Amino acid sequence: MNSTDDEYWNEKSFEGFSFADEEKELNLPKKIPPECEGLQIGSTKTKLENVESLDKLLSKEILDKIFKKHDSKSHKINSTQKKLNFVKSTIENIVMSFTYTLEPYRSLEEKTMLLKEALDTEDGNAILTVVIFLTNTLKKSIFQRILRDNPIAASHYVQYLYSKQYINELVDTLEMLGRTKDAMMMLFKFGCRNPQNCLQRFNVCVNLADEQYDKQIISQLIHLVGKSAESTSVVSLISDNCKEQQSIQSCRVLANEFNLSTKQLEATLLITFCQLQNWILVDDMLLNKNWLGKDKLALSLPIGETVKLLHNNGAPSSSLTRYIKMIKDSDERLELAKKFNCHHIIIDDFALKKDRRGLLVYKTTLQKQSESYYYADVILKNPSMKWKN
Repeated sequence: MNSTDDEYWNEKSFEGFSFADEEKELNLPKKIPPECEGLQIGSTKTKLENVESLDKLLSKEILDKIFKKHDSKSHKINSTQKKLNFVKSTIENIVMSFTYTLEPYRSLEEKTMLLKEALDTEDGNAILTVVIFLTNTLKKSIFQRILRDNPIAASHYVQYLYSKQYINELVDTLEMLGRTKDAMMMLFKFGCRNPQNCLQRFNVCVNLADEQYDKQIISQLIHLVGKSAESTSVVSLISDNCKEQQSIQSCRVLANEFNLSTKQLEATLLITFCQLQNWILVDDMLLNKNWLGKDKLALSLPIGETVKLLHNNGAPSSSLTRYIKMIKDSDERLELAKKFNCHHIIIDDFALKKDRRGLLVYKTTLQKQSESYYYADVILKNPSMKWKN
């Protein structure tokens, strides 16, 4: 050891190691750092030791499931919102007549969202567009369930079927919706329009009808169709019978069989007899003899309607004049005479009122050399007439 080492050891005051010193150090109270203080047991502060982290308390598998579940829920919400926004955009394009496509909508949920959004717009074109898309892409049972749950959509679909004359689909849809009465009336209406398959449709109507009155009417029509394949109504059947037999009594029997009213029968016979130019049968139907043997009108139809029917179907003026003359009310009689140019009645009215000047003026409106013109001239030259002017 050199002198330098001696100086180092002599100058530095180091104490040697002693087991006694170690025991002293262990018995001394140790100062606890502030960050470790906090948990007190009694009056003694205890250090928090061996605190495990969360990833040591729970397994990685459990932690993954927790965070995965949270992320999945958030993702689902975002996905639904995106779908809804896409649906809104599509419906807006339909309403605004912009380009659109419904092909991306595959699931029932998406299609239901489409219909709900279309219904919210209250736009008929949008609603019908979606409904037709649904009927083309869904099972019939599912589509019908959607219609039952959405009456407005069902109403648009029914109107669409009616406009397209899709009769079978229309009737099936109305029945499915519980509108049996409407289904029956619709089938009856289309049956009347098409004589070729009306018998088949009328038979279905009988089964659909709930009320006895409806069943009776339809049953009579079935009987009518069976009796005459060419006739499409009771009126046409009676008209055909009238032309064949030219018998008022046989027509009355047929009318009673089908509960045709007296007015309907009279109108049908009048038109038919006029078409046949059979004025004798017209007189037989319209005129009866009273107890004095004079003719009197025997009509259920108003006389004005009767004369109009005769005039429109080519009855001669003499026939019209004969019936108008039987009207008791003078004002009504003169009004109808003027309306249908029954000049003899008008001339008689001037004579009844002794209005010579009025008759002279009216004579100038008549065709010269006509029967009415000569009739007016005879009245004017009658020496027994006592005129007022």
